[in-house]
Amino acid sequence: MSSTASDQAPPSTTNKNTKGIDIRSAMSILSSRAEDGGDKELRAEHQQDVPAKIVQERRAMGQSIDLESSLQWTKMGPTGGGSGSGGVTCPCPPPEQDVVTAAAEADPEAQEQRRALEEQRKQNEAELRAKLDNMSVSELLRAVLSAQGERTVTYKTYDGGLDTVLSTGNITAYPGVVAAATASFSVLSDTINAIRTTLVEKHGRKDVGKLIADLQRSEKEKLSTTAALHLERIREKNEEAVVMGSDDTGAADSRVHNMLREGVATLRAKVQELVETINETLEEIRYAAVEEEKS
Repeated sequence: MSSTASDQAPPSTTNKNTKGIDIRSAMSILSSRAEDGGDKELRAEHQQDVPAKIVQERRAMGQSIDLESSLQWTKMGPTGGGSGSGGVTCPCPPPEQDVVTAAAEADPEAQEQRRALEEQRKQNEAELRAKLDNMSVSELLRAVLSAQGERTVTYKTYDGGLDTVLSTGNITAYPGVVAAATASFSVLSDTINAIRTTLVEKHGRKDVGKLIADLQRSEKEKLSTTAALHLERIREKNEEAVVMGSDDTGAADSRVHNMLREGVATLRAKVQELVETINETLEEIRYAAVEEEKS
């Protein structure tokens, strides 16, 4: 099996049956959840809340995530920069209190809007569940594969956004990259979880439910590792600028740069390992969908 299969969007899985579901439509139904902060996990990663497993791996390499160091290579926009110290902290909101939450606490009207949004979210999720209830097992499995294709596209956009930031030095553009990825990943995860619930509770398919649960666990770890990789690439880029501009501490700076380069390589390898695991699970889901269509 190719180890890079998930780097390409799968063939179209659109079902011509009128009871089928368009994943983009499902994403629209759940989009209010993403607008209300979505899954905070990705932003948590960029706020240095890296899972213990990743932290331990990185400590073993003598590394830690620290965006408060001076970013020599960046071009700070109107909202960037500091008081002259040259330092910059990660601009993403902390996981415990995102932008919407902070606004709601400070403004009673925002609190009311948040409550209304929560009600709308519940209604949207109920509508999605109703659509899923009218779908066959094979349609539900194809919907999972379609959502996974959307995940592949989102990863390409997410990684491409970082590449642009690194090439231009415009670090102030990165929070927008993270926010867009967070919203998309959150909606896709919610959609797949809803499909899994329908398969298990309505159709009694605990077998495929387990496959989807395995997929979700692997995707969660992949997202965490990718976020850690992004931060390490930012640090590597900064250290590269330090080394290039160094006159008398080149040897020490070079060692740090090499250590960061090794860290990037290790995280890339971990992501690839997870891609292979995900591909294996997707093959099993595809097989289950084909078998279901035969019956």
